[in-house]
Amino acid sequence: MKFIGYIPFGYPSIKESIDIISSYCETGCTAIEASFPLQNPIGESEMITNYMRYALSKNDNYDDYLEGISQVRRLFPELEINLLLFVEVMLKIGKDKIAQFCKKERIGSIICPNISSHMDFQEEMSEKGLMFIAPFHYDVDDAELQNCINAKGFIYMQAFPPEWQKVKPGFETPDVIIKYLRDNGVKNDIYAGVGIKNFEDVEIIKRAGADGFFVGSTLMKLMDDPEALKKKVSEFIRIGK
Repeated sequence: MKFIGYIPFGYPSIKESIDIISSYCETGCTAIEASFPLQNPIGESEMITNYMRYALSKNDNYDDYLEGISQVRRLFPELEINLLLFVEVMLKIGKDKIAQFCKKERIGSIICPNISSHMDFQEEMSEKGLMFIAPFHYDVDDAELQNCINAKGFIYMQAFPPEWQKVKPGFETPDVIIKYLRDNGVKNDIYAGVGIKNFEDVEIIKRAGADGFFVGSTLMKLMDDPEALKKKVSEFIRIGK
C-alpha cells in the first residue's frame, strides 16, 4: 500500500513544514497531503484546527503557502503532492490562480472537505483541470457512491468511523466498505484515512484491500522530534508494504 504523510502546511511555520516534508521523503515517503489553513475548518479535529489557526496567526498570505509548495516541488520533483483545500481557501486564492498553480506544480489531487456543498464549484474547477478526490463514509450514501464511480481522482475512504459517525448496519468494517465499492464498479485506487493511529490499524486496512493509507495525528505529535518522526514514518511505510 502507498503511504501518504499528512502535514498541516504552515505549522509551526512554512519553512518548518518544508523541513518536515523533507524528513518524510528521506525515509522513502513518495506522497504527501498538505493542507492550507482555514480559521474554521469544518469537520477537522481540534488538533488540526488549532494547527491551522496557529499557522494563520503567523502568516495569512496564501501566496506564501503557494510558494512553499513550489519549493517542495523543486526539492522533490517526483513527489506526489495532494492538497487539502477548503472551497473558501481556493476562492481567496482565486479560481484561475489555483488552477494554474496546480497545473504548473503537478498537484496530484485536491482533497476538499466541503466540496459536496459546492458541486457547481467542483464542476467549474474540474473544467479548469483540477482533479478532486471522491470521499466515502460509513453512512454509505448513494450520492457518494455515484461520485466514487464517476471520480477521476482516488477514493478517500474513511478508515474507521468515530463514535459519533452514523454507520449503516452491516457496514461496520473497512473490508465490507471496500468490497461494496468494488462490487459497485469503483475502479479507482482506494486510500483510507482518518482514524489510522497505529500499525495494527494499517494491518486492518491492508487486509481489507486498500491501495493506500493516510497518517496524520500520530505523526503530528512527533513534529518536534525529527529523528523519532523519521523512524515512525519508516515503520509505517514498512508495515504498509
